[in-house]
Amino acid sequence: MTVLLEHRAKALLRRYGVPTTDARLARTAEEATALARAAGGPVAMKIAASGIVHKAAAGGVRLNVASADAAAAFGELAAAAGAAGAETVEGVVVEPMAAPGHEAVVGAVRDPVFGPVVMCGVGGTDIEETADVAFRLAPLGEADLRDLAQAAACPGGADALTAILSAVGGPDGLLFRENIAELDINPVILSKSGAVAVDAHIALSGEDAAEPSAFGCLDPAARKALQREVHDALRPVFYTEGIVIVGASATPGKLGFRIVQNLVDFGYAGKIYPVHPTAGNIYGCKAFPSVDALPEAVDRAIIAIGARGVPETLRQCAAKGVKVAQILTAGFAEWDDEGAKLENTIGDVARTTGMRIVGPNTIGAYCGAAKITMSTPRHAPERAGGITFISQSGTYAWDMIHRAKVLGLPLGKSLSCGNCADVTPTDYLLYGAEDPDTDILAMYLETDLDAGRFFRLAREIEKPLVLFKGGRSAAGMRAATSHTGALAADGNLWLAAARQAGAVVVDSMDELLDVLLAHAAFGTLGGRRLALFGSGGGVSVVSADVADANGMTFAAFGSETRRRLGKFGVPGTSVDNPIDIPVWGLKSDDTFIFHEIVELLAADAGVDSIIAYVEMNSIFEFSDDVAEGEAEMEAIVRSLLRADTAGIALSAVLRTAGDRVQDDILRNARPRLLKNGIAVYPTTARAIRAHARIAALSAGP
Repeated sequence: MTVLLEHRAKALLRRYGVPTTDARLARTAEEATALARAAGGPVAMKIAASGIVHKAAAGGVRLNVASADAAAAFGELAAAAGAAGAETVEGVVVEPMAAPGHEAVVGAVRDPVFGPVVMCGVGGTDIEETADVAFRLAPLGEADLRDLAQAAACPGGADALTAILSAVGGPDGLLFRENIAELDINPVILSKSGAVAVDAHIALSGEDAAEPSAFGCLDPAARKALQREVHDALRPVFYTEGIVIVGASATPGKLGFRIVQNLVDFGYAGKIYPVHPTAGNIYGCKAFPSVDALPEAVDRAIIAIGARGVPETLRQCAAKGVKVAQILTAGFAEWDDEGAKLENTIGDVARTTGMRIVGPNTIGAYCGAAKITMSTPRHAPERAGGITFISQSGTYAWDMIHRAKVLGLPLGKSLSCGNCADVTPTDYLLYGAEDPDTDILAMYLETDLDAGRFFRLAREIEKPLVLFKGGRSAAGMRAATSHTGALAADGNLWLAAARQAGAVVVDSMDELLDVLLAHAAFGTLGGRRLALFGSGGGVSVVSADVADANGMTFAAFGSETRRRLGKFGVPGTSVDNPIDIPVWGLKSDDTFIFHEIVELLAADAGVDSIIAYVEMNSIFEFSDDVAEGEAEMEAIVRSLLRADTAGIALSAVLRTAGDRVQDDILRNARPRLLKNGIAVYPTTARAIRAHARIAALSAGP
């Protein structure tokens, strides 16, 4: 890596239209004095020495130096450079003092995982401590430029700052024309008259300039062709006419037996070929002693044998015509160095044979439509649908199947993808984008060495994408020569890239399922204006805090809505949004009127979504016995089912005390209400967060 001295860095910036101060190099005290006189006023003087990046921290900056003091300042700076251990001192940069203004920082880094990245925010020498910055993947579009400029919190000069950002990270910016490794412009001084780069640091790499197509920046035709290619290659993961199971067992209860058993019991209609050295038949399926012994070509393989035997088995599968092999076996890169070497060999097999390989370290795949399952069939969701879930955790892939059934979610596919030695998260993204049966793509990811390409492609995909990322806080600051490089930790870049792509990031499996519930119920939201009603003032207050923290606003009701709500306005109630009405106030002639309030709110043009909440404790407190409480709750559910929302998104919160009776009511109501387009949650906080995430997905990048 070659670090340019400041005057050379500024010269490079000016070539791309970035305005800078007039930095001149003085090699002697006499030259410094002459340059200071020529400036016609106070000057800034900075050491120009290799090995010193943060000049102020090394004592290598003097400001407001008069020409008469320039020679002395030169000597002081040279001494400071020596004390700081400078490798080579070329001299001192002399430049006119810039007019005061708002300080911003513009930075860039070529990240090994995310590719070219641009940073912008509030500038200053302490930006690594304040971290008041934003990141976007380059090349930058118009929305990216606006978002980054806003991060600088500048009252003026935004247009000039946007121009600098474009010169750095736009499609024709220096990130794609020069071999930039790291770049800092700190500060950029902004004022109503424009912007000027006062200090600059650029480190060059030994690589060529970044090529946008290498990071997933493709024209629409090329991107569509890539989607189709990947989709066709991976289709046998879920839709296949035959499966060979290498490592099948004749012993009930063992994994190799259950793989066969689950496929048969789930009703898989294709051919099943168990491979076992001695068994003649496994769970009604004729067994074969080896892959070579199979009577015909087969396009899908499941491998569950010892790690050392996997590479050769893969070669045998490829020779037999297998298009996709999924490796259940663990003990590869996640285990030790020897396992990592085996995993590299798996990648080599994929490249040399053209066979795609899922895993290793997986637990299987589920596809409701094709009757393929990794789970006991009794746990399979009752209806197949448009949710596709890809998970680097086998536990979560399994969990999705089980919980989709409990929640009534329309799960179509769940795949445990493991270590991704061959097929990567980017491949699964492209598959889901092209798959006609996928309406929404959800992913649990831990590592993705192709994240830059993943997110740049995700920006162009129209289907909603929900991401649950493990290990976001584990990555520390990488060794860097710039503020930008130090701040560009993987967690920061990951969240920024997801936001830029229009994807929603969740923090738990529960939150992921909450978003999928909302999507299954009502799909999209037209905005973030929320109406909330129910019984419980404390819940309303806390809900207001949650809404604010998640970018939701409580809708201001129109005059007709306020008039119609007025009949509920008695002591102990609040008909302002959020609406708080006691349980007895939600009845008319001994009949619950949840549906009437929902329809009243849905008719208000200022409302984008509605949440109705029920404190089940209140219902049971005002019931003479459990049976009466259950009957009351059933009446509430029926009232909600009667509601005509006129296309307005509706969720119901059935808040339980945690006892079996109330938990069962919640559990049983969920699938019933979901079929009528109503998502059900246990708390208002979870419902509000889900609405906020759907609003973000609906807005797109």
